[in-house]
Amino acid sequence: MYRAFLFSVIVVATGVLGCSSGLDAKGTAYVKGRELFLSKDYDSAIEKFNNVIEMDEKFVEAYNMRGNCYLALKKNDEAVKDFTKAIELNPDNRGAYLNRSSAYKAMGKLPQAKSDTLKASKISD
Repeated sequence: MYRAFLFSVIVVATGVLGCSSGLDAKGTAYVKGRELFLSKDYDSAIEKFNNVIEMDEKFVEAYNMRGNCYLALKKNDEAVKDFTKAIELNPDNRGAYLNRSSAYKAMGKLPQAKSDTLKASKISD
């Protein structure tokens, strides 16, 4: 069971990061950014996600994660911009809609928050 799980994680990471043998610089920076986010070092995580975006302007999850950092720092305008960019790059990104909804809610923009929640509900996992 554990082996199957570990294999799934490796396959998903490889597909998401777009590399076939280990992590490249972009993948390494992204993983480090996620680690920093999880340890609540949001400013350092933002720097890592900035590095990822400099290497690949179409890396959807880097925008989504940077937006989460901004949201945690209550920099809601910046968060909305990043979530919007993630949605532009991948209109089927359910998480980006839900994250943007949270940012809109924090800003008191309830109609926009409701709209994004509704859009997310129409996207299958």
